[in-house]
Amino acid sequence: MSERDWEPGYKAVLIREETKQRLQQLRKALPDRDLNQERRLATAAVEYCLTDAVARAGFLALVKDIVRLDLEST
Repeated sequence: MSERDWEPGYKAVLIREETKQRLQQLRKALPDRDLNQERRLATAAVEYCLTDAVARAGFLALVKDIVRLDLEST
């Protein structure tokens, strides 16, 4: 995104703020830390849900709760 595309209050968001904070807590608790670890943890979680049928079912069930949270916070 270039400076001229920037809008006041705009925030690129892939995950909810609460989830981001929990992901950061997990990252900080790990013994091996590096600059890209948060991205790698998020990618691994998504890959796990995409490749494991049980995880995928749990993931999709959780989506309904996330939708509810999104609707309550808007």
